[in-house]
Amino acid sequence: MIPEVVSQVAYLVIGHDLTVTLCAEAGQLQLNAFEPTIGFSILKSLRMLTAAIETLTRRCINGIEADREHCLSLVENSIGLVTALGPVLGYEACSRIARRALNERRTVADIVLEEGLLTETRLNELLRLETLTRPSRIVMAAMAKPKSA
Repeated sequence: MIPEVVSQVAYLVIGHDLTVTLCAEAGQLQLNAFEPTIGFSILKSLRMLTAAIETLTRRCINGIEADREHCLSLVENSIGLVTALGPVLGYEACSRIARRALNERRTVADIVLEEGLLTETRLNELLRLETLTRPSRIVMAAMAKPKSA
């Protein structure tokens, strides 16, 4: 319920933004008779957003804890991991691996190792969560290593 209220506040703020835009466009020379409406709309939006964020934080976000093991399992079993192997194995091999993983209900890693496309060490290096979530030049260089590494 609270997230829906936050969405409604966002819609009101969007409406206020349009009001401010139209008032600014309608102003004549430097004597903008619409400044009170501009000020009202901006201040009202700020108050509503502040209240919405405080309520969302207090009643919905505080206290949430991720189930790390479940999340890790979802990542490790995701067919999407194959995209990280694309620069090393190529599109065709990755497509084949993804199809097999989906059809056989197996992990990408299992299939890559079974087909002997990468060593376990190299595969683990490419599929490390740190590598996947924090790309850097070092990571890109590591991905450029030959397949037999």
